[in-house]
Amino acid sequence: MLKRGVVPILAALFAFGISPVGGQTIAGRLMEVESDLPIELGLIIMLTEGGDSVTATITDEDGDFVIGSRDPGSFVLVASAFGYRETRAGVFELGEGGELDIEFRVVPQPMPLEEMIVALDRPALQHSLIRNGFVRRLQRGLGRFITPYEIERSPAAATAELFRGIPGMVVNRPGGGLFSHMGEQVQMRGPTGLCTPDIYLDGARVSYEAFGLMALENLVPLDVVDAVEVYRRPAEVPIEYGGTQTSDGRGGGCGVLVFWTKRR
Repeated sequence: MLKRGVVPILAALFAFGISPVGGQTIAGRLMEVESDLPIELGLIIMLTEGGDSVTATITDEDGDFVIGSRDPGSFVLVASAFGYRETRAGVFELGEGGELDIEFRVVPQPMPLEEMIVALDRPALQHSLIRNGFVRRLQRGLGRFITPYEIERSPAAATAELFRGIPGMVVNRPGGGLFSHMGEQVQMRGPTGLCTPDIYLDGARVSYEAFGLMALENLVPLDVVDAVEVYRRPAEVPIEYGGTQTSDGRGGGCGVLVFWTKRR
């Protein structure tokens, strides 16, 4: 049964039933408040009530989307689209085989422009997390994904603190000597103990020489982080982030962190 008391006014519930097939799904349409215009290429992220990312999808030309979870539970949807305010809907409770239909409305948000834009190609209207493959990899279901919604509501005061509480990850501060002044760094628990993961920033690998001499916050400040991909095991690492590299003895063997910064 749906918790009606906690559903935001912008997400109107229409039906709730039992699906004849396995899995739990939410189908809906993303629209603009008041005008009811459908929003194409909107990013819909499904989270558990506790804030863990489940999957994501994008809306079609009619603003329609279908998103689901393999396991029943309580879920939250977050919608984000170019030129609109990021909006949350839920909590939605889906029992075994449950289905839910919603209308999801979001408010336009003026976008600051540093200079006049004469022409804008259609692909530029896509959310950056669609263009850079974040959504596709989240749908793949391997790894852990820290979404913009989670980052915005995180109590973290620095980038490294985003990883506190994630199994297999350790946040620490180098001690002693020349490094005593450094901020916090992130390590992963590998087969032989703690090790330093590969770091990618907006798709480009960061050299170990550069990363080893600075705190994570100095490399990528928290206020510019849009989303993060966390791969703790070699089997999770996508091929574009060294998932098949073995000749150098690394190749994501200690895991990979992929940071995406706020670009639209």
